[in-house]
Amino acid sequence: MSQTGHERPGQPGQSAQHEQHAQHAQLEQPTLDRLRQSAERAQDVLRRSDLRELLTDGVVELRKRGELATRRPGAGAEDHLETMARRAAERVASEGQPRA
Repeated sequence: MSQTGHERPGQPGQSAQHEQHAQHAQLEQPTLDRLRQSAERAQDVLRRSDLRELLTDGVVELRKRGELATRRPGAGAEDHLETMARRAAERVASEGQPRA
């Protein structure tokens, strides 16, 4: 090895180093391809003329999903989070009172 720490062509170990670099490059290619595809999709979305409507629809859909997620099937009309908050408040209130 030279003083700079790099091997010169023709020195022992060069082919192993070259092979390792080639393997590393093969592993990186699928990742780079996925990144390029993601960037292209993002650019396509930004070019849409209905971007504002698309965003609004997405927000509305997320709100609907959030409301559905807070409800439990069979729990009636009361929101699950409201039920849990009410139970916690009742528990705290009962713990503050002396027992008979």
